[in-house]
Amino acid sequence: MFVSGFVTGLSLFYLLGIYLFFFGFAQVKKIFVSIKNRTKRTMIDGSECSDGIEVNNDPKISKLEKIVTRMSFMELAKATSHFSQDHEIGKGMLGKVYKALVPNGWNVAIKRLNASENLEEEFVSEITILGSLRHQNLVPLIGFCVERDERLLVYKYMPNGNLHEWLHTTDDKAKLLDFPLRVKIAVGVAKALAWLHDGGNFHVVHSYISTQSILLDENFDPKISNFWEATLERQNDMDSSMCLLPLVDSLDFTSYKKDVYRFGVVLLELLTRKESYQLSCSSLNLSSSSFASTLDVDKVLLGQGFDAMILQLLELASNCMKFIPNQRPTMLQVYLTVAAIS
Repeated sequence: MFVSGFVTGLSLFYLLGIYLFFFGFAQVKKIFVSIKNRTKRTMIDGSECSDGIEVNNDPKISKLEKIVTRMSFMELAKATSHFSQDHEIGKGMLGKVYKALVPNGWNVAIKRLNASENLEEEFVSEITILGSLRHQNLVPLIGFCVERDERLLVYKYMPNGNLHEWLHTTDDKAKLLDFPLRVKIAVGVAKALAWLHDGGNFHVVHSYISTQSILLDENFDPKISNFWEATLERQNDMDSSMCLLPLVDSLDFTSYKKDVYRFGVVLLELLTRKESYQLSCSSLNLSSSSFASTLDVDKVLLGQGFDAMILQLLELASNCMKFIPNQRPTMLQVYLTVAAIS
């Protein structure tokens, strides 16, 4: 009887095996794929999570969300007609910039970083500094987006673009920047840099200040942007969000003096309309007593009653660009000098 039952069971097993071989494997595979798809799905940043649970595997993203609003890629794509050329207003080394109107009625500038480059550090640096530090001369950061390989930054729209365009695009645009307006821009930039260098519980060096990184609002008030290369000094009472940045235990004076030098270049661009690559301590004899009189100042500025002030600003630029860093003034001294001249 045992042998009869064993034979019967074995026969049924073989029959089941033959059925599955010819008819059932495709259906079984579909069932397993369906179960897998239901229990795993891809998150907005490319990570996978269990069904019904949204878990962000990157702690940096969670910290960034506490600093600035995280926006959806779909919303930003819709606002720019899927990043059409009609919305494009600029293109830089790190990506393209688009103008858009978001649902709350704000005009914004959306910077879409190049997906082909690894720009994580630059992305985090911009969010951390502009999201954590608020100043009237820093560009307001409204939000950011992380979705798969997409990285986007959303700023308040600056209707007058960047300073470089005004100085170097056409003579007609440059003529609109009279001397008082150029000094106003210089004062705002110097004020922001002085604040960043010695803001109390933080010390930040921008490291890449230029006319391209200075944006202008509807009143031509300057707003500093592009904190990709910024360096932050570690502080005991530092906000935890700032710890996302590369920190140094101490910023030596040469770090601060890099910003001072670059401000001197910006000041000379404002006064001469020469490109920055034409303005360096190697190409100009900044130590010469005849420097102020021989430098090619923008003719639009001369003969308008500001010549004495122009000479003072040229002297200040000369001091900012001294070859030996410890001979340059601090940004606070620079700000006080420019403010007094204005």
